[in-house]
Amino acid sequence: MAFEVSSSTRPKNAEGNPILSWANLNYDVKTKQHGVRRILSDISGQIYPGELVAIMGSSGAGKTTLLNVLAGRVQGGRLYGDIKFNGTARDPHTFKRMLAFVEQDDLMFSLLSVEETLLASAQLRLPDEKYTESDKRQRVETVLRQLRLSHVRDTKIGGHGLRGVSGGERKRVSIGMELVTDPSILVLDEPSSGLDSSSAEMVVELTKEMSRQRNLCTLMTIHQPSAEMVAKFDKLILLSQGKLVYMGPANQALPFFENQGYPSTNSNPANFFIDLMTVDFASDEAMRKSEQRVQALVDYFAEYRERGGVAQKSKSPQLTHKYTVSGVTTGEIGNMPASSDQDYSLQYLTGKSGNSNCSLSVYEGRSEKMTNMAGPSRVSISKDITNEVVDIVYYEAPPMNRWLSEMLVLLKRDWILSKRNMSLVYGLIGECVVNMVFLGFVFFQLGKDQSSVQNRIGALFSLTVQCTFPVIIPVMTVIMTSRDVLLRERSGGTYRMTSYFFAKSLSFFPLVIAPYYIMYLGMYFIAHLQYDAAKFFIGLANLSAILFAALGFAFAMSMAVRSLEVAHIITPVSLGTLMLFAGNLSNAKAITPVLRWLKYVCIYYYAYSGFVQNEFEGLEFTCTPGAAICYKTGQDVLNTYGLDELPIWQCILLNVVLGIAFYALAYCLLRWKAKPRYLWL
Repeated sequence: MAFEVSSSTRPKNAEGNPILSWANLNYDVKTKQHGVRRILSDISGQIYPGELVAIMGSSGAGKTTLLNVLAGRVQGGRLYGDIKFNGTARDPHTFKRMLAFVEQDDLMFSLLSVEETLLASAQLRLPDEKYTESDKRQRVETVLRQLRLSHVRDTKIGGHGLRGVSGGERKRVSIGMELVTDPSILVLDEPSSGLDSSSAEMVVELTKEMSRQRNLCTLMTIHQPSAEMVAKFDKLILLSQGKLVYMGPANQALPFFENQGYPSTNSNPANFFIDLMTVDFASDEAMRKSEQRVQALVDYFAEYRERGGVAQKSKSPQLTHKYTVSGVTTGEIGNMPASSDQDYSLQYLTGKSGNSNCSLSVYEGRSEKMTNMAGPSRVSISKDITNEVVDIVYYEAPPMNRWLSEMLVLLKRDWILSKRNMSLVYGLIGECVVNMVFLGFVFFQLGKDQSSVQNRIGALFSLTVQCTFPVIIPVMTVIMTSRDVLLRERSGGTYRMTSYFFAKSLSFFPLVIAPYYIMYLGMYFIAHLQYDAAKFFIGLANLSAILFAALGFAFAMSMAVRSLEVAHIITPVSLGTLMLFAGNLSNAKAITPVLRWLKYVCIYYYAYSGFVQNEFEGLEFTCTPGAAICYKTGQDVLNTYGLDELPIWQCILLNVVLGIAFYALAYCLLRWKAKPRYLWL
């Protein structure tokens, strides 16, 4: 039978060239037990605009690895071969802009609505030079309609105890975030993972519709789809143990295996493919037989390509794809009829739409044997690839918009997230109100006797401590829980690191400073600290400086430590250690010289010294007759505690400098962690 594709059903790419092609892909990693292990072996193929292509295989077959290699997201090991985008070598700075990658985990902000999530993506990733604000909003409206999300546009994404959209809707939002940019290739990693069959089928159906409507190529990994989902795929790539078992139209996969003597025994083709390609580890004999079967499938497909080559596309308005096998006997190809020359026409799967936007041969992308490979693609396998870095590309995608525009979009998004984080907002406000009342009445209406000296010392030290622990730990938690979203957005070059950093920092300032100003105001007058306008505002400046430094410390710690649990252990220990050098628990001038330098990098020391000097300067105290210790003036207290080494303005300035240093450290760590590091071909 012959299948002809008319010019009306051809891809929009008039020449019919593949949008992405790869040849002789090999990927090796080093393992502790087995040395160098090959994950992908001699994989070749090509995909076209308008196609919906599925990569299938059992667990460990190399599906995700191949997907990451083609998307330019594989890290570590050694990669060699050849990958071309639109017929030319890929440029890492532009390829990421043309590719939309939907990860298996739907990494989004749970407190944003569906529309806000899509709008932020459009505002950040569509250039202002080409799209106005109304254009970007119209693009969001179009995506909402195409992905059938209009009815949940104002619903929050949800997650982690917060009710939101369903799993299928969340997956479609993830796809929509990428589609707002008009990519050429849409890549999805296990889009059906965690979804029920109905939701998974809808996701596949919608991606196929988008592929047809936008003439983009969609490539996805999928484990065990239903028979209905398999029928929607235009093309299948079947892998087993990192080797290519089949690549071609989905509706020709079953006949292909039947010709080898493996008729389908399952109503679901996907289950049949997986069973056929999976190695059975039940026993040594079963494993040996299954490995032989898999290798026979791989060899047969490779031989099939070697003998037949690639079906050539006709330049006439109609295209007919045929594959010819010469001199094939029944014994060589299972139950295929023996003939000296047989023509097998390959019908292209079109699904329910009844047409095809692309055309290809079942055995496209002719693969040369490894022994005949030539040129730079052929690289011998080294026994030690631990230090393999020659192919690693460190790059920053070019910015799409002006820095200020990016920063304002991110600042708006972060401010919305901060306002809606009720546990953080109410926690900070409640903590400040409680401390204001508690500390104010514990040290209520301080007088000028000797007991007031100790009480003033305690009140000011408590105020200093309360500006760190309740600020650093919750802010650090918020930053670390959103770090995965940052890494996802940065891998696609969504924005600059500087704009993200400034926006994230600025979004926390009013949230932290406002309640602490209220706490300081109430405590100041309830405890009856010196009623002097100059001293009040100097103390407020000192408070602002330590809050600034505390936020910087939270940023630095959240970037330095990978695990949130470890950060919750290290941070209190670090702060508790620094408290020893504040000048209250140990005399600031009597610390052993070996450790004395630590007080100069201690935010507690500068803040506490500033508070104490500001409060005690100018005070005179009454002495009780017969008292063993009597402080007559505030200067006596400062001399005793050793807190007059630096003037107040220097204490405030140095805390600001420390805060800037913490921010700079956090920024460097953030750039190092978030900078894409991928093997590239």
